[in-house]
Amino acid sequence: APSPGGCASEARMSAPGASARACVSESALDFLLLEATRQYLDKGEAGRRALHRMGFQVGAQLAERHTKHRARFADSTEVVLFVCKEFWPAAFGKRVDSLKTNNKGTFVLTDNAFRWTRHVAAVGPSADAGESARRAVAAEHTRVPAGMLTGFLATLGYPAEVVADAKNAPAVVFTVRLQGGATAT
Repeated sequence: APSPGGCASEARMSAPGASARACVSESALDFLLLEATRQYLDKGEAGRRALHRMGFQVGAQLAERHTKHRARFADSTEVVLFVCKEFWPAAFGKRVDSLKTNNKGTFVLTDNAFRWTRHVAAVGPSADAGESARRAVAAEHTRVPAGMLTGFLATLGYPAEVVADAKNAPAVVFTVRLQGGATAT
């Protein structure tokens, strides 16, 4: 079924200053992200850092765009709820499946079908080796999204350490530890 903007099975992308939205095939976007990540990973640790930096910049821009007409967040719980309900669908096409917190500045966001890891595959000499390699590749493909989440939160005044766990890909668990003594209030 077509989405509200007329894009059936497509992600909507808008260029700065554009008056109309263009539609991009989700599968083409997924392939582009997989290939770009692979190219950067070929550069070793420098490529991994670059992927995180790119994600951080994208997250910061999304924070500015999606919160410019809203009041400041009252506390860390409010900002993380905004991440789950507004940022996640805008960035990844669906809401977070689960949110947990220890009420001491740590939040655990679970996406059971994370779109950036659902098409990741690796081939190995045995089923176990292939599964292990697939998990490792899936973990590498969470660098940009973890950077996006870090950049989004930092731009809103909530610096955080974000760790992604893709061992059960396509499910991914993002653990967000707010820094600077921020707590869930």
